[in-house]
Amino acid sequence: MTTLSRREREFAARERCILDHARELVREVGFLNLQMAELARRAEYATGTLYHHFRCKEDILFRLASEGIELRSQFFERVARWDACSRDRMAGMGYADWLLVNAHPDHFRIEQLAKAVDIWDRATPEVREAMMNKGEGCGNAILSVVSDAISEGDLEPGTRSPQQVSFSFWTMSSGTHTVTHAAGILERFEMRDPYVILARNYQVMLNGLRWKPLQDAEDDTALYAFFDRLHAEVFPDHQPAHRSHRDDSGDTR
Repeated sequence: MTTLSRREREFAARERCILDHARELVREVGFLNLQMAELARRAEYATGTLYHHFRCKEDILFRLASEGIELRSQFFERVARWDACSRDRMAGMGYADWLLVNAHPDHFRIEQLAKAVDIWDRATPEVREAMMNKGEGCGNAILSVVSDAISEGDLEPGTRSPQQVSFSFWTMSSGTHTVTHAAGILERFEMRDPYVILARNYQVMLNGLRWKPLQDAEDDTALYAFFDRLHAEVFPDHQPAHRSHRDDSGDTR
């Protein structure tokens, strides 16, 4: 195990302080209103010191986004190691993503900002590459479940590659996050519990892929029991993902 020098420890501590204050500032005023001078004032460093660590504020945003992606990878890896059938583990990835966004909503918002074209182009290429490398952990965890399903006979190999199957679930989750965090859209269409709806849609897609064992995608009693079992066995150290126990039509469960 490498022992850091005093200078390296001080550098890391200073960088951690800058990132922590940056996250708070983005939460308060938004990224577009983030000023390096104000960030330096809050962190109690000279503005030049910030530029010694980060070339631009976009690089700071990418570092913050990388931290959220790394945490998601850890959540996904837990599910991938879960002692359950491959179908439950695949469905469990959606719950893990929901749990993360529920506990750390700013992670998704920051990641979404980082992927905006104008911000993406301004970040240092090395910083962008580092963020994408962090994302490989998420992809590898999901791909391992798809591969297990094929090898165990739960999923028949067809015209779709494991990457294509994984991509379908990823885009479904990403789209749900985007709509959920866009103020007013869910209220306008009177949609409740978007992540429960997402979980139902996961089951529909899994059935469409003929991923065994097939399940009744409309059986919400089984769905809620699945949430509870998954949480108890994989995420007992976290608060359960919030749900209102009301369906999207407003009828009390």
